[in-house]
Amino acid sequence: MMRAQLEEQRQRESQPEDRPAASERPPLVNRARESDSPYVRRHADTPVAWQLLDADTLARAAAENKPIFMHIGFLADHFCHLTTQDSFSNPTVAAFLNDAFIPVLIDREERPDLDTIYQNYSEAVNATGGWPLNLFLTPDLYPIFGGTYWPGPGTDHSTAAASSETAEAREAAGEESYTDFLAIAKKIHKFWVEQEERCRREAFEMLHKLQDFAQEGTFGSGVTLPVSEAPVAADLGDLDLDQLDEALTRITRMFDPVDYGFGTPKFPNPARLSFLLRLRHFPREVADVIGDQEVDKATAMAVGTLRRIRDGALRDHLGAGFMRFSVTSNWSMPHFEKMIGENALLLGVFLDAWLGQRRSPGRSLSLDDEFADVVLELADYLTSSQVRAPQGGFISSEAADSYQRRGDRHMREGAYYTWTRREFDQVVRAGSSDDHHASAVAAAYWNVQEHGNVPQEQDPFDEFINQNVLSVINVETAELSKQFGVPASEIRRLVSLARERLSAHRERERVRPARDEKVVVATNGMVISALARTAAAVRWFDKERAEKYLSAASEAAKFIKEKLWDERDEEGNPLRRFFWDKPSQVRAFADDYAFLIEGLLDLYTVTFEREWLDWAKRLQDTQTRLFYDAPFSPNPSSTANTGPSSPRHAYAGGFYSTESSALCPTILRLKSGMDKSQPSTNAVAASNLFRLGALFQEQSSKAVGEEYLRLARETVSAFEAEILQYPWLFVSLLTGVVAGRLGVRRQEVQGDGKGGVVEADQQVLRKWYTAPRAEAAVLVLRDRKVEGEGKPEVNGWKEEGGK
Repeated sequence: MMRAQLEEQRQRESQPEDRPAASERPPLVNRARESDSPYVRRHADTPVAWQLLDADTLARAAAENKPIFMHIGFLADHFCHLTTQDSFSNPTVAAFLNDAFIPVLIDREERPDLDTIYQNYSEAVNATGGWPLNLFLTPDLYPIFGGTYWPGPGTDHSTAAASSETAEAREAAGEESYTDFLAIAKKIHKFWVEQEERCRREAFEMLHKLQDFAQEGTFGSGVTLPVSEAPVAADLGDLDLDQLDEALTRITRMFDPVDYGFGTPKFPNPARLSFLLRLRHFPREVADVIGDQEVDKATAMAVGTLRRIRDGALRDHLGAGFMRFSVTSNWSMPHFEKMIGENALLLGVFLDAWLGQRRSPGRSLSLDDEFADVVLELADYLTSSQVRAPQGGFISSEAADSYQRRGDRHMREGAYYTWTRREFDQVVRAGSSDDHHASAVAAAYWNVQEHGNVPQEQDPFDEFINQNVLSVINVETAELSKQFGVPASEIRRLVSLARERLSAHRERERVRPARDEKVVVATNGMVISALARTAAAVRWFDKERAEKYLSAASEAAKFIKEKLWDERDEEGNPLRRFFWDKPSQVRAFADDYAFLIEGLLDLYTVTFEREWLDWAKRLQDTQTRLFYDAPFSPNPSSTANTGPSSPRHAYAGGFYSTESSALCPTILRLKSGMDKSQPSTNAVAASNLFRLGALFQEQSSKAVGEEYLRLARETVSAFEAEILQYPWLFVSLLTGVVAGRLGVRRQEVQGDGKGGVVEADQQVLRKWYTAPRAEAAVLVLRDRKVEGEGKPEVNGWKEEGGK
């Protein structure tokens, strides 16, 4: 069906048409200032005539019969910064792009839908993806060629690429070598001018191949039954607890037993770590299938990896927060950007590791336990002025590049975080000869070397000569105590002293990396969730901190509701994607709804404030209306879809990432089921639906609860074919399999009639709040019966018969 539609479109577009001469059209001008995105606006002063992706741009590309050059990037990334500096600021490159192409600039955080589509293309063609993503497209957005970072002409990076073995081999064979941005652009332009028909045909065929990526979540049975005919367990098809065992087996084979984590480069992968930690806390039936010993191994893999993340170079050891990933297997060399959403996800995993560790009999949870310090540090970071946006909510990221010192003219990757041994010693000693001992201890602790600790193979352009990235690699306090002949307590004191001095110096003398101050709904949902859960657990040990975390989460939710949610819009999409100076023109995607609903449910669980549950329900109903792929129903009276499948609807269950309408049919409609740096949208949505279903089953409208549970099971089963074949890629959805098979965990507490919980249930409440995550679970507040009224209220809603 989709191929036929695309073929019809291709034939239609190939028909000759009268195009006005180029001289009749005004020249392109840089429109970057019109964008809502700070990343796009940063390019307003470059000589490239950047266009926004809209109907006018597509119309101009078609009228001039020019390919589109599309750059997808984000503000925090080093190589995006490098591309802007070396290519887009180069007058020669800019002039060629402006003349031969229609240049379009995309912030991947503003348009994650486009980023996903073309990342799939890059991975299919180049076996790799990432940012920046540079693409040459036909005027109707079919991909001609693309790749990630290409060096600017005449730069050290392009010189090194030209001298590489691959480039030399091509030249020796008499072939042209395209080793820089301008050379690649010229090659594509020549291809288009000389072989346009072939270019269009191959681009069309490639898009057809990309449909394979678009099929995820569309192989479900396509038939839904009424609730009364669909038992909770039966409609998951062949999905069962066995898939958790299969996933764990494959993950174990992928695991790095030496340096921990998975593969190289090393990404934290919060979704996978969360799955490994949850296995111990799922209902007993899961361990019966997997085996207690394998569950223990899973926990050990997760805990060992979290220790390496905690101790390695991803952690900002002088401030707080974690960088995006390590290019080395031993976690020693990071990409220095900090992504706020991923830090929030890591907070949730570290929180589970702290709450879920086994303790000796009689020993209770405390802030002295392993990982508690990381939890507090990370929650403090997320609630700091560095992460909270001035207008409200939480920012998106901190950049990798910055100026080494005030007054510098050029930014450098990691400049804010790296140290020469000489500067390190001078700062730690603070001008006192008595502090030589502190400097030596701190240098040994953080692996600070005289000639730097960055491996030469990770520094091909000599950008980190003599620089040190702080990390703790296989260093125990006891070993340092023995090496320096002082007590372990003195080692800890000296390291703490060094940290204070280095941090103060860095804050005083260096320039902090730039922030992307977009308040993105999905990112804020992740932070709200993590902070609410952390506040609930910490309140028993540090009430002041807990109140700070909860206040920040609540204020972010209020900000989004006030600035980005239009409750009057009942037909369209009432939620905007982000706020920066003003609400974005781009509307929210399915992931924005999913993560915000999750955050609100966690906020409600801590506060029992009905506002959050009420809004979560409205958001869920809107998400379902806009994005849900309702299965085909054989019952003509059913509200489910009864028509044939199409490129925009498969009628297989689950949530599409985008709404049905699109600027161009080439923009495929995808479903997110596979976990990547974040849990998949459908996994989060399924969890939300299970929780909402369980909560509303307790309330007056039990039919509403049953409907949510049906949608949850349909969402999980939409990915049945993929999960059965590749369960380790869908571990977050496997949590939904547990809930679908074994039910939603439920705990009831008695309300005191004032929004709190009676004294007798305080220990029940504490046990709930200090338990790690497992399957979907709900905390039910049953308020006292009000004198003279009917049944008591549940979760702020009167039970049936109470009105």
